[in-house]
Amino acid sequence: MSNLRVLISGASVAGPALAYWLVRAGCKVTVVERARTLRSEGQGLDVRDTARDVIKRMGIFDRMLDRSSKEEGLRIVDDNNRDLASFGVDTSGKGESATCDIEILRGELAGILFDITKDDVTYIFGDTIESLEETDKEVNVKYANGTPTAAFDLVVAADGLGSKTRSLAFGNGASRVRSLNSYVSYFSIPKGDTDTMWSRVHWVKGGRNMALRPDNQGRTRVFVTQTAYDNKDPRLARLHKASKEGVPAQKILVQELFQDAGWEIERILKGMQESDDFYMQHVAQIRMDRWSIGRVAVIGDAGYAPSPFSGMGTSIAFIGAYVLAGEISRQPDNIPAALESYERVLRPYVESVQHLLPGIPWIVNPQSAWGVKVFENVIWSLGVLSASGIITLIAKLAKYVALSGNEFGLPDYEAFRQ
Repeated sequence: MSNLRVLISGASVAGPALAYWLVRAGCKVTVVERARTLRSEGQGLDVRDTARDVIKRMGIFDRMLDRSSKEEGLRIVDDNNRDLASFGVDTSGKGESATCDIEILRGELAGILFDITKDDVTYIFGDTIESLEETDKEVNVKYANGTPTAAFDLVVAADGLGSKTRSLAFGNGASRVRSLNSYVSYFSIPKGDTDTMWSRVHWVKGGRNMALRPDNQGRTRVFVTQTAYDNKDPRLARLHKASKEGVPAQKILVQELFQDAGWEIERILKGMQESDDFYMQHVAQIRMDRWSIGRVAVIGDAGYAPSPFSGMGTSIAFIGAYVLAGEISRQPDNIPAALESYERVLRPYVESVQHLLPGIPWIVNPQSAWGVKVFENVIWSLGVLSASGIITLIAKLAKYVALSGNEFGLPDYEAFRQ
């Protein structure tokens, strides 16, 4: 048993998942979260590939499946809600469809992870890390909102794309943010007559699409996405400005950008204005030259966000948690060496997940009405081939979208056999 003192910043998915495995490795773990309570809102997440083995080893696969949305598949529709193509749910987790049997709300997943760790992990809500001072043997941590200063053997940033902890440790210039020239807004609206247990997605000109998805709470989850051809598009500057100004400004801008979108946009925008769970996200990747510095490391979106276009953000967070804790269990007396091993083992897989082929995402988010029509015809053709059983969705999309990256086999760690 190592009895290492570990502080994790962030209590969404990567942080509590890492806490679980570190406790298994014998560490004393603290998680600090800036929100005052466990966050209950958030979009749907799925778990694919090797991450399914991780959650099975954590004993939460069935709980996650039970709390999933029970989504039956994805329909791509035209302006009159006629199917262009439909793809049933993937129960294999191998990326063989655009939707997975485990589609769970972020808040639901955070609750499950909190439940399985709360008895063994110290949680501090309503605070953040203000400063880090590293010595030869430990990291002294000063908090922003009154939690007493404490020393830890290891600090891990798991606080998302805009990680403050990452900036404190590595500096603002250490992470390369690769913008994908896209913003997505998430919120929920009342369930309507056209909503079923199938998700629906509709594209319109201007690089815009709207998705309606079922949840397990009797509401409909909405994603509205604006994608530009390049970073010179003036809409991006307006979206960036609004993202810094708060929810009211963001709703006003989304209303303006989507009000002519047709389809079910009137209902969507009305529901957006009434929603209390709205948030906007810049779609980007984080690419760092190194994942650790001294006794500080990064995990999940804070270190290697793959973007929603990969469909693998939650999955590599679970895999990263398992590997980081496992490598620490092998070298508890040499934290820097353990962190180097963590990166050496996982980086090739992460980079394969982050690899989006040229043209993604703008090539699947046409700017012109003609481009949308061509895209719809392509989708219709793929749907016909899928329905005939000639080709699978993975074969259809492999040339355009990286759905899961290279295969990754979980290492065997002695500490986790117990």
